[in-house]
Amino acid sequence: MKVDDLLLLAQVMRAGSLSAAARQLELPKATLSRRLNALETSVGARLFVPGASRLTLTELGAQLAERAARHHEDISDTLQWLASREDTPRGQLRLSVPAEFASLVMAQSLARFVERYPQVELVLDTTPRRVDLFNEAYDLAIRIGQVNEPDLVARPFMVLERGLYASPIYLQTHGAPLTPDDLAQHQFVLLTQALGMQWTLQNGRRQARLHMQGALECNSIGLNLALVRAGGGIGSFPRGMVAADIDAGMLAPVLPGWSFEPLPVTLLTASRRLMPAKTRAFIDHLFETVPEWARSGSLSPPATAAAPPRPAP
Repeated sequence: MKVDDLLLLAQVMRAGSLSAAARQLELPKATLSRRLNALETSVGARLFVPGASRLTLTELGAQLAERAARHHEDISDTLQWLASREDTPRGQLRLSVPAEFASLVMAQSLARFVERYPQVELVLDTTPRRVDLFNEAYDLAIRIGQVNEPDLVARPFMVLERGLYASPIYLQTHGAPLTPDDLAQHQFVLLTQALGMQWTLQNGRRQARLHMQGALECNSIGLNLALVRAGGGIGSFPRGMVAADIDAGMLAPVLPGWSFEPLPVTLLTASRRLMPAKTRAFIDHLFETVPEWARSGSLSPPATAAAPPRPAP
């Protein structure tokens, strides 16, 4: 039995007649008829009702044609997918991404993408709501934290290891905490979105619950970082995000052996099927340009400076 002949049977079922199918397939009607006869012979049963006034499939013929039609659709999709991979990435690509994450972590990668693919117009939507990838004109979305959207295609993208940081000015004034219990005596710069969350510091198998309190609160992680740099209190950030500040002496780790549970970052798309070349190129580019500090959860923390001495009473 030839697979091609099964696909011909599916085409005849869709067309409704041998003549119509032959025209669509650009085959001589006699050739089509001969191949269908050969298919009946290989099956060992009639697929068409003999003597019918118009083309009529037997029960077996209809069942076989329906199965063949499903394979035909899969093959057509595969051919379209192959063709789409060969296309030059072009057109508008809409990305939903948290604003602060885009500016503090992804800016360089995004700028390099449009330089690499000049025919793609990258549109960033930083509204905090969760966009509907099925019913809105977005190509993909980036989510921070756990994702529970089973209908979407989720790709793990980054892992953000989070620790505590403060400016040398703050630590010189208030002293550096030596244990998690010492944090109860310190001021934090609070992030509005994280208020009410349960915070647990980890150091190997040891854990410590943390209650953050402070006189400064904001809903922007960028402003939060600026306030911590200015000495407003202790803040929590992904380690890689503040590596440059540590190297420049603007921030120092607080309790460097302790950290929070890593935070996943996920890429979401509505489907893998027939993905446009622009979207595929963008996803490939993102994975090629993931910062080294975000590639796994096993990254060691940045080098730490000696803790500033506690001020004399």
